[in-house]
Amino acid sequence: MSLPEAALFGLLQGATEFLPVSSSGHLVLLQHVWQVPEAHRLPLVTLLHLGTIGAVVAFFARRLAGIVLDCVARSPERRRAGWRLVGFIFLGSVPAAVVGLVFKQHIEAAFSSPVLVAVMLLASGVGLFGTRFRPKHQRNLGWGRALLVGLAQAIAILPGISRSGATIATGIYVGLDPKQAFEFSFLLSIPAVLGGSLLELSGFDAGSLGLAAVALGTLIAFISGAVALLLLRRAVTGDKLYRFGFYLWVVGLAALILMR
Repeated sequence: MSLPEAALFGLLQGATEFLPVSSSGHLVLLQHVWQVPEAHRLPLVTLLHLGTIGAVVAFFARRLAGIVLDCVARSPERRRAGWRLVGFIFLGSVPAAVVGLVFKQHIEAAFSSPVLVAVMLLASGVGLFGTRFRPKHQRNLGWGRALLVGLAQAIAILPGISRSGATIATGIYVGLDPKQAFEFSFLLSIPAVLGGSLLELSGFDAGSLGLAAVALGTLIAFISGAVALLLLRRAVTGDKLYRFGFYLWVVGLAALILMR
């Protein structure tokens, strides 16, 4: 893979991983246009995911440190709150782990279908647009709501379904404050993306893609991902998440027309 291609893939991954427009869907479509070898598609996406998950850890570093300190605090109330949030993250991570392990081959096959990706992009647009009519009464994060957000994350394993869009939208639908839905979505992403990446990369030789290209793509994914996180937080807290639905409808329809 050439350095310009790696840079473009990294930029696309970083920008679309956190903006609710499905990075996997965009990468599948771009890989299809550029005819990236089938054996390299998923490993390439996975390697770039490591760059974006680094952006999440950096972006939420203070919050993550706070959770750790809460879990070891002297105050019983603070410890309970810390471990309760850890429990929510663990519970929300289970559905994606189960789906990823049980349906691994089917998911890999889905990455080879640009038409399926286009349909999923259209469906994602509907889900995001619906957040315009979010519940007025807000509720706190609980075990049931954490599980529902986790189920949304599991569905988002399919290319064309935005992980951030699906989880944030689900959080909003079940009554979470948009800021809390945003935060929990990305806290939930850390174990899911790391686990999926390690599983996918086992036995893969990154050198087959070119070490320089992989390093450049990952770095650009990290930088663009951090910028995208800032933009998404502003959109979510400003009740503008639904606007991304229009973009997904345009891209999905365009892909259906061009991939015929």
